Amino acid sequence: MKMSSPFVIRLAAWSVLMLYLLFDLVLFEGPLKKQVYRMQGSPTEKLSNDLERGIVARVFTKPILLSQVDYGVDDLLWRGGRSREDVGEIERLALRKAVLRELCDLSLLREKVALNDKEFPVTDAEIEAVMLRFSSRFNNPQDLIKAMADFGFEGEKELRFRIAARLQQNKYLDFHIARGIAVTDEEARAWYTAHTESLTTPALRKVRHIFLAALEHSEEDAQRSLNEALDFIQSATNNFASLNSKLSEDERSKKVGGDLGWLSQQRIPNDFADAVFALEPHQPAIIKTKLGWHLVEVTDSKPSKLESFETLETEIIVALETSRRKDAVAEYRRNLHRQHPRKVVVHESLLEEPWSN
Repeated sequence: MKMSSPFVIRLAAWSVLMLYLLFDLVLFEGPLKKQVYRMQGSPTEKLSNDLERGIVARVFTKPILLSQVDYGVDDLLWRGGRSREDVGEIERLALRKAVLRELCDLSLLREKVALNDKEFPVTDAEIEAVMLRFSSRFNNPQDLIKAMADFGFEGEKELRFRIAARLQQNKYLDFHIARGIAVTDEEARAWYTAHTESLTTPALRKVRHIFLAALEHSEEDAQRSLNEALDFIQSATNNFASLNSKLSEDERSKKVGGDLGWLSQQRIPNDFADAVFALEPHQPAIIKTKLGWHLVEVTDSKPSKLESFETLETEIIVALETSRRKDAVAEYRRNLHRQHPRKVVVHESLLEEPWSN
């Protein structure tokens, strides 16, 4: 079939146009590409502009400020009873990276939730509860206002909007991972059976003692003093607490009549534990350890105990669901990054800068 001349001309024109666009936009920076740069900014100009403004990342072109990252770090430190002054450069970089990953994940999630916002409504009461917890961290309204400014929020209205978005994200996540975190009765029972040893409360002894240190006494002197005390106790001539205040060299327990509290065999030295757990309650005796000599009395005891599955069922299910939720959320976030690898741009060099104000 013979092509008409107009068709050939149009085909040639389109071919020339495509070649021009290929060379101009892809292979070289031609006039058209330079015009696009003038309208949108070149990658170099965009990077320079972001760095100048303290924009450490963009997610779907939306900025994340270094001050936002540092505020997140401040929050982590505050929860641990620490401040910026306690953090060196290496730890600061690690904390910033962790917080930035969290912020990027939340931004990606926010885009997903925005498409389904009507399905996951948030009530005013839910927002108010979070607002109260958040504002309780600050000594006065001025500190709260400064914190909102540091985080890039323009007043309380935007803070409430952000809180609502976060609550909505949590509801969205819970909906999408619910099936993966549910724990059946059979799974809870299997976990209980596999962990009976760790769930068993060890046997306990409530103990008091009168202590004489090996460095301060010969065995003969220690035995004589403690045997006299033992005779007084057994004959009810004097009580344990009174003799403890006169004789004992354990200054800590001396303040409470020699009481050592409830002890488990696994938490005290073997030479002391073996003797104590061999004693019957209210049968004081003298024992020797590496540290010295003890006039010991077991005042009470509790056998080891394994709570029934029915007693622990709710606690086990909550613990398993919490663990599964953490893993499911992490996997969901990883999938978001896999789906949108080019929508997250990070300027890591900014993370090495000094603290933002």
